[in-house]
Amino acid sequence: MADKKKLAGIDKAAILFEILGARLAGQLFPNLSDTEIVAVRQHVSKIKNTPFEAKKQVLEEFYFSFMSKKFADESKEATSQPFAFLDGMTEVQLAYLIRSEPTRSVSILLAQVPIEMQGRLLKRLPTEIRTEAMIDLGKIKEVPLEAVLEVAADYREKAKQIPSHAEYQEGGGKAMAGLLGTMDAKEQIQFLDYLSQTDPELAKEVKKHYFIFDNVSLLPDSLLRDVFNSLDLDDIALALKGQPQELADRVLESLPQKKQAMYEPKEGPVSRKQVEAAQKKVVEYILQMDADPENDFSIEEFAEADFID
Repeated sequence: MADKKKLAGIDKAAILFEILGARLAGQLFPNLSDTEIVAVRQHVSKIKNTPFEAKKQVLEEFYFSFMSKKFADESKEATSQPFAFLDGMTEVQLAYLIRSEPTRSVSILLAQVPIEMQGRLLKRLPTEIRTEAMIDLGKIKEVPLEAVLEVAADYREKAKQIPSHAEYQEGGGKAMAGLLGTMDAKEQIQFLDYLSQTDPELAKEVKKHYFIFDNVSLLPDSLLRDVFNSLDLDDIALALKGQPQELADRVLESLPQKKQAMYEPKEGPVSRKQVEAAQKKVVEYILQMDADPENDFSIEEFAEADFID
């Protein structure tokens, strides 16, 4: 069986069973009967001497076929059911998704949900946008299919950034606070502000476990020392870029004298991405302190503290 061009179907199947293992290969061929699987496994011993290049070609052929089918299925779903991702989304999530979209995009999404949901979502929109969206809703049939698919793709990507309702319902405010931490700073603030308006109780619960860099200025000096001593000087300088001088002075004073002498603030423009990355390190350290049972610091207690300037 040296010629790879003459490999029969059972030869190729046996090669895959040998390379992938019977358990995994069996899962990849769900249509094979038990009798056929037994036959393939028995055939494995007969392809032991098949050249490496032939086995490699069989594996590549299978991978290409598998991925082609996968992408074809995904493409078909995106075209035939472009708004399938809306299934299971809550009213709060949908309202957040359309909160700052053009009225045409809003109306296209509204057309995909039940009428009673349309009414509730419209009530959440500002009056001027609500009116325009209702008018556009009546003209949806005039929108080209290409435009609808483009809007659906845009919404699909944005929906991935919204915390899962099921996850934060099961895990409570702490779980949702963790999910918020995976979003960028601007999205975190926007979603939390929106949640405060639509579900104040849940927002209150989330805030007990939620910490952002803006809260750093409220930390006592002892905590500032512990937090910023965990960072290198370059990250400290980046994290403090654009912050009030009062905070920068407090942080600098909390550092050991050797670090104070070596510290150099960031002069000139610095990319927002770099600054936010450094600030995220500060927040992550504080979250680690909160998670450590041996540490006295608690974000929940901090959130409920009554600060006096």
